[in-house]
Amino acid sequence: MAVRATKLSRDSIVNAALTFLDREGWDALTINALANQLGTKGPSLYNHVHSLDDLRRTVRMRVVGDIIDMLNTVGQGRTRDDAVMVMAGAYRSYAHHHPGRYSAFTRMPLGGDDPEFTEATHRAAAPVISVLESYGLEGDDAFYAALEFWSAMHGFVLLEMTGVMNGIDTDAVFTDMVLRLAAGMERR
Repeated sequence: MAVRATKLSRDSIVNAALTFLDREGWDALTINALANQLGTKGPSLYNHVHSLDDLRRTVRMRVVGDIIDMLNTVGQGRTRDDAVMVMAGAYRSYAHHHPGRYSAFTRMPLGGDDPEFTEATHRAAAPVISVLESYGLEGDDAFYAALEFWSAMHGFVLLEMTGVMNGIDTDAVFTDMVLRLAAGMERR
């Protein structure tokens, strides 16, 4: 059992959950498992989070924010192929360095009854859309191109993380794929 070093707060619980996710995975995240990691009992966490669903939603929102920040940072001052390559590489790297958080990101619903959540998912596309505008894409064309970009990145990362691509030079294949996507943006 871990020793509780700091006073519990919603923020400290969410931060602990993020660390827990990368070590144990999404399916292992429960109130009791997290409380054990924090050196306390499950009921203590309920003073700061309403439920496991509340904790998971908060974690997802934090991950979305982190990904948006990361993509904005790496894409800043870049355009076209340079920006697409850098953003794609950062996305892939994030998934590999934070597999549990990435799992939380990809499990989130992309719509539904939660307007704040829906807005966050649309904001996640904004950095990519901004880069795609440097190719002259606007409005729905830019949004759909961002969905295509995310689909390609997500599909590649999943295939890579599940071992489907073992024995393949994934760096070379990834670079070629991203350059093909960028060339497609140019032709639109």
